[in-house]
Amino acid sequence: MWRLAHDTIGTSDLGALADWLRTEPRLTQGPLVAEFEDAWSDWLGVEHSVMVGSGTAANLALVLAAERRLGRKPVVGVAAVTWATNVTPSLLLGHPVVIFDIDSSTLGVDEGQVISAIVAGAIDILFITHLVGFDALTDAILDAVNRWGVTLLEDCCEAHGVCHGDVKVGTFGLGSTFSFYFGHHMSTIEGGMVSTNDPKLADEVRLIRSHGLARESSRSVAHARAHPDIDERFLFVSPGLNLRSTDLNAFLGLRQLVTLDDRINARNRNLEALLAGLPVRVRNRYRTEGASSFALPLVADDEEAARSVRRVVDELGIESRPVVAGNLARQPFLAGFDVTVYPTPHADHLHRLGLYVGNGHHVTTDMVGNLTRHLTEELAP
Repeated sequence: MWRLAHDTIGTSDLGALADWLRTEPRLTQGPLVAEFEDAWSDWLGVEHSVMVGSGTAANLALVLAAERRLGRKPVVGVAAVTWATNVTPSLLLGHPVVIFDIDSSTLGVDEGQVISAIVAGAIDILFITHLVGFDALTDAILDAVNRWGVTLLEDCCEAHGVCHGDVKVGTFGLGSTFSFYFGHHMSTIEGGMVSTNDPKLADEVRLIRSHGLARESSRSVAHARAHPDIDERFLFVSPGLNLRSTDLNAFLGLRQLVTLDDRINARNRNLEALLAGLPVRVRNRYRTEGASSFALPLVADDEEAARSVRRVVDELGIESRPVVAGNLARQPFLAGFDVTVYPTPHADHLHRLGLYVGNGHHVTTDMVGNLTRHLTEELAP
């Protein structure tokens, strides 16, 4: 069966992990977390990375740190098609949220709507999602956020290795987030990362990650001097939570990182095979420059074609799902919050007529070719 996802953690990883566990190592956050953070920063091309327990924790920590940087409750702009936890941290923190339509060629935010909102002063933060491994940035969006002083955050949880031009995404904004959950480009069982070139932001995220304890900060000595009446080991200098990961997760992350680029190349070969073989009435016009495919989208042009796509996928025993979660503006969890929704015709189209199937090391170009042949036969005039 062609599943939506298959764990990237293989038997060799599990064997190495078992051998490591027999050495009775430290399991809580320790030296391997720091080593993985440095290795990830080197791979991505940033100065600082902070490992946390999940991509969701990464989004929460980054949005909270960005709020503290601004010193007020920001208005946060997001895409209509993204994962719920790109939006949920802002809802829970009391941020007004603005939801934009998507660009059908990137599945990222609609450039025109975003720039209009930026120029009008309608958002303070743009939390852009690089959906299913496509580059959601445009030069015009980058120019607008820089010119008008909007804070750019990047959700790269499905976008390990995506590039804008020759530079990896996750390096353009104030900070970025990544997920190492099951089925992603690489896995640490559970895990996530916040990456940034800003040392103050990285320090803030470390405090948020570990209860606000001063000993986690690069400024721990200064904090201790400012509060000599408190034991420096248990000095809380800001509100924080326990968002930490473990050395067990970091052990796997260090192994997974070695083969990440090869996995990205295999995923992209599958995407190229899909788009080259899709019949008319199933969209193949995506901006694939710099892509690092997370999943294989099947978006039909009309209801009849969408039914045919679903029928073929089901008959071939291929697991499928909506494109991430469809149009979030339709989801009930937004009710009761301060949310403004721009017109979302492209997100609605994706919601009604789109699905995706899995991509990864468990998928081959032969499997993709079989799918496209059946779709072509089903949708023949």
